[in-house]
Amino acid sequence: MRAHKSMTSTDVYPSQVAVLAFMASVTFKVLMLPRYFAGECGRQAWFAMAIMIALDIAVFAFVYKIACAGGIRSLDISLAVKNGALVVIVAGSLLKAVLFCSECIGYTATTLFDEGLWRLVLAGFIPAIAYVAYKGFNVMARVAQIAIWLVAAVIVLSILLADFQGEADAVLPFMPSARVATSCDRYLFWFGDFTPLMFCSVTADFRKKHVPVLISLAFIFVFTVGFVLAFNSVYGGGSTLISYAFGKLAIFNKLSRLLGALDFPVVCVWLLMATVKLSLLLGAACEGLAHFVGHRGLIAAVLAVVVGVICKFAVVNIAAAHAFFSGWIRYFAALSEYVVPMTVWAAWELRRRRRAEA
Repeated sequence: MRAHKSMTSTDVYPSQVAVLAFMASVTFKVLMLPRYFAGECGRQAWFAMAIMIALDIAVFAFVYKIACAGGIRSLDISLAVKNGALVVIVAGSLLKAVLFCSECIGYTATTLFDEGLWRLVLAGFIPAIAYVAYKGFNVMARVAQIAIWLVAAVIVLSILLADFQGEADAVLPFMPSARVATSCDRYLFWFGDFTPLMFCSVTADFRKKHVPVLISLAFIFVFTVGFVLAFNSVYGGGSTLISYAFGKLAIFNKLSRLLGALDFPVVCVWLLMATVKLSLLLGAACEGLAHFVGHRGLIAAVLAVVVGVICKFAVVNIAAAHAFFSGWIRYFAALSEYVVPMTVWAAWELRRRRRAEA
């Protein structure tokens, strides 16, 4: 019988990784991205989504191996590789936090309030994500485990009560084109959501239960691609004009005829997911900087304020965020989200094999 080992702030179970992976991947792919993809590649938006999700899942394999090995901070690899990777991860996580915080605040301010002001919504969000990020990945995982039951209930009810007339012509015929590749390239910053999980240390029981992770990855693929198919089939050519896709699709349910728009439960669970997602990004930046300077609490507070200030005074609105993050800076996302996990894994695997041969 194994001795009891106290949990640290980065220790998580495979089932918790599964939940965190789902929330990290899905949350902001059902907000503005369907509109962006529709504007870029029209009826082939679902195909572009499928390609990028498949790529993300492939990279997740490297992220998960690192997490199962104890997390990037504890890996026995070259110090230069580790420090370089941490710097890139911190920068990438902060950039994505600015992007997604801007979308989240923009949605909350314009949809949930008649005269919502960014500074007031930020004043509510920033302390929340700073606190959760400070508490660590273990607390994020527990919050996510509680929230996922609400998410699952809302998704199931939304599917069962769905009441919309989709048109197959809006997503067919299937004709891959260069526009699909252009879409995948242009919106790199909206993908590669698993890098923060490299800081986790997966604590598996004696049965090595990794099945929930595989189920989560399959559901991520089916849900995101299916959502884009449903969204485009309902709105057709008008998809390019529809912001906040999940909210606009949620209004089509059978009970709406009797009670009016019933998208409020969907909005509530999405805000929970957004809080977890933003906390993951901020938490990754905190862990990365704490490796160099320590003081996670102070770092969490400072970084949260920095993200909030940038969102308020530099980004200002969602259109500005879209223009900036779909520009040349998008290739930094490819570096932080795809190149770094594979490089770190390769460095660790090489070191491990050399030691085994010695």
